[in-house]
Amino acid sequence: MPALILLAGLLCIQSALAQKAGLAVVVNGNNPVSNLTVADLRNLFAGEKRSWPGGAPVKAFMRGPGTEERTGVLKLLGMSESEYKQHWISQVFRGNAQAEPPTLPSNGMQKEAVAAFPGGIALMNSLDVKPGMKVVRVNGHLPGELPYPLH
Repeated sequence: MPALILLAGLLCIQSALAQKAGLAVVVNGNNPVSNLTVADLRNLFAGEKRSWPGGAPVKAFMRGPGTEERTGVLKLLGMSESEYKQHWISQVFRGNAQAEPPTLPSNGMQKEAVAAFPGGIALMNSLDVKPGMKVVRVNGHLPGELPYPLH
């Protein structure tokens, strides 16, 4: 019985750490950017900032509705799922974008897409970040550092 209580306690601690870890902002390894502000992220994921320093076009990648990563982007943008869809329909209609960011079914696919596109950017649970992925600071902080703004 004490082992069961210990296991339950460890699971609670692990869950709390996972919640504190936050969402990591990952970019292509050749991207010169190492820090972004929350405002920069809003502009990037809203399609309002279309190129990186050096000229590479921004290529944002999203996870599907209901995922932690997509919820994080929607929270960042201050939009519901339907407002997000409408926003991108408007962006395309005005000629500011060809389409909304591609929706990928896994963090593994996001990793591959960000690596393949020089302007790639995505949000993913920081616990899913793999060696070799470039994580940028947000407001000067990495996931797990306080006050990290993306939880």
